[in-house]
Amino acid sequence: MMFLADLLVNAARRWPDKLAAVFPHERVTYAELEQHSRSVAAELNRLGIGPGKRVAILHDNTLAALIYYWGILRSGAVTVDIPTSAGHATIVAALDEAQPSALAIQPAYLKQLAVELAGTCQRAVLSTANAAEFAGPLLARGQSFHALEAMLERKQALPEARAGADPSTVAMTIYTSGTTGRAKGVMLSHANLLFNASTFNSQVGLTNQDSLLLVAPLYYIHGRIQLLTYTMLGGTIFFSAGFRFPQAVLQELVRYAPTTFSGVPYHYSMLLTHSKLRSTQLPSLRKMMITGGALSPARLRELQEAVPHVALHINYGMTESSPRLTHLGPSDEVFARPTSCGRALPGVTLEILGEAGEPLPGGAIGEVVAGGPGIMTGYVSGDEHASGRIDARGRLRTGDLGYLDADGHLFLIGRSSEMIKSAGERLFPGEIEDVLQRHPGVGESAVFGVPDPALGERVVACVVPAPGHDLTPEDLKTHCLTALSYVRVPKEVHIVAELPKTPSGKIKRNALRARFASPDSGRAHEAREVHA
Repeated sequence: MMFLADLLVNAARRWPDKLAAVFPHERVTYAELEQHSRSVAAELNRLGIGPGKRVAILHDNTLAALIYYWGILRSGAVTVDIPTSAGHATIVAALDEAQPSALAIQPAYLKQLAVELAGTCQRAVLSTANAAEFAGPLLARGQSFHALEAMLERKQALPEARAGADPSTVAMTIYTSGTTGRAKGVMLSHANLLFNASTFNSQVGLTNQDSLLLVAPLYYIHGRIQLLTYTMLGGTIFFSAGFRFPQAVLQELVRYAPTTFSGVPYHYSMLLTHSKLRSTQLPSLRKMMITGGALSPARLRELQEAVPHVALHINYGMTESSPRLTHLGPSDEVFARPTSCGRALPGVTLEILGEAGEPLPGGAIGEVVAGGPGIMTGYVSGDEHASGRIDARGRLRTGDLGYLDADGHLFLIGRSSEMIKSAGERLFPGEIEDVLQRHPGVGESAVFGVPDPALGERVVACVVPAPGHDLTPEDLKTHCLTALSYVRVPKEVHIVAELPKTPSGKIKRNALRARFASPDSGRAHEAREVHA
């Protein structure tokens, strides 16, 4: 039997002096990280926190956050990742739902949230010594404060692993930060995540000689699966200072010289449009992974031209599937099917179902349904079946619409919740966005439907111009008419400065829909620029 914590133990045994993680101002070897994790685990066990208990992490990407994560796993407890980018009410609601026994929190967030956190359930708060001054409201409620520095100094024995442990038990809970609805606590088991890391790497072929520049927060599944994968391999992760300035990220690629990079379409678009990627030499970079959405074929070509020696790999998945379901790559295969997200990973099943739940033949558009060892154990709320996310056969209803070709390649059309019903037809934002993106003056685009008394819904597009380009709504409508039937051509086109996005780079279509759903929006669409 293997558990997630074994990945770190094995790496420390095989490569004790190798750098496990490099932060802008800190670094740690595998041996040091393993020792620190044991100290945190022993402290948690001393507090009576172990198997069956949850410990929440409210932290940006820091060495302390990394130590807490591995220490919680070593203790046998379950990690609960809370996105720091969420609003205070969302954070408190997630903690109330998860009922963690302890909270590992960054000092800045303890300062901001001490009063709100005093009313939540955790009885122990873990932070750094300089955060103790902010813990007053919690101590007044009987919660205890534990400084990381003191934990690492103590020489405590780590209890032996408990008999009867099962890799199918929950290891991690990740609170999603989606574009709609409340945050959902996704519970993933040791077996889920170990399967996903090893199976995906069987397709990509990373080794212990590989390293990664990580730009994703660790509290997202994108960050966690990268951490687990590179620990499994004994690779090094370089933690970016953040993606606020794309040129600074490019400089990190130069300075750290990683062999791999993984990002969502937003990251690649920003590197292409707001950095000197095309004129910068990156000789060490070998592979780029694209996840969390689709790059348009034109953007894919731009990316390959900017880094011609780099192999591009595409994958699709979601937090509920641990996360990867498909793989397409390297580059030759990507450009043979630039609108596909690949075939199912070994052990994963993909089906396309109709509105009544019936299986659809190849080429027919329906909901993508996935099965396999990576599918979550459930939600903290316990409503995975009632909500229809997990069906009676244990399959994941993704909510994505797509089709499979004769070779099993998956092509996504859009979210079922984003489908537009206009003039009696079903329209998909992705197909219209693909056409918009072919215009040389379009940087980014988002298409959505708003209520219309005559059409049911009318198609609206928001477009961000590419640098140096001047666009008009008329130009873009004429462009769309060359490739789309009239009913699919946007009835409104808004030229905007930017598109609202979640911290993970996904477009907030609901925010756009709310902004432009008023009856007067159709008469205002000729405005030159709208600041979203």
